[in-house]
Amino acid sequence: MINIAICDDNIIFMNNFQCIIEKSMKKYTDDFKITTVSNGSLLLAKHLENEFNIIFLDIDMPNVTGFDVARELREHSSRCFIIFITNHSELVYESMDFQPFNFIRKNCDISIDESVEKIVQKLVRHMKQNEKIILEDDISGRNAVYLKDVTYIESEKHYVYYNVLNKEYPIKMRDNISDLADRYSSYDFIRIHKRYLVNLRFLSDIDSAKNEIVLEEINKRLPMSKNYKKDVDEKYTLFLRSMI
Repeated sequence: MINIAICDDNIIFMNNFQCIIEKSMKKYTDDFKITTVSNGSLLLAKHLENEFNIIFLDIDMPNVTGFDVARELREHSSRCFIIFITNHSELVYESMDFQPFNFIRKNCDISIDESVEKIVQKLVRHMKQNEKIILEDDISGRNAVYLKDVTYIESEKHYVYYNVLNKEYPIKMRDNISDLADRYSSYDFIRIHKRYLVNLRFLSDIDSAKNEIVLEEINKRLPMSKNYKKDVDEKYTLFLRSMI
């Protein structure tokens, strides 16, 4: 279930906005719930009861502003996607401190329907990697890991090693990398080599001259087999286009 919140002190706008989101979401899934609240304090209270995955948040609200809400969410390490709604374009730059997923401008030339449609399409793609998998080894025990935090998977003989963001050591599992390539292909993982499976979220460059791929965020370069080169290039290009 995708748990969505809309927070805006303009009740008429919020009700119309809810209809727009429902229409866009239903193109991809029926497994979602939308909660509407008219102030930031109530939103935070409801988020504590049952965390929202996606929050459409008006910036310009009395007493508790959208920035106040976002600050509280980020201070408690909330992983929710925040989409700011505003009439004030100049606030977009200030909002970057809160790592928003996107923005919707009420007074923009692009219709709100069109803006929501594009954002929902991106959200659905990102939410795919928001799933958790359970990994277990002798060193770190049982781990609940978000797919979006798995940077790459390396195989060695009958084992695979899950390299996870901000985790010092990889998690060793008995598995087959070909099976994993099939299992995670719809989650934006791609085979780059007979021994490596990479999360496209972390692929920052393809070095064709050296037949390597670059994972800049973790300061890593991995070999790319010539047999996979064309497929890697095509799928990476499609992935980048889908994020625009």
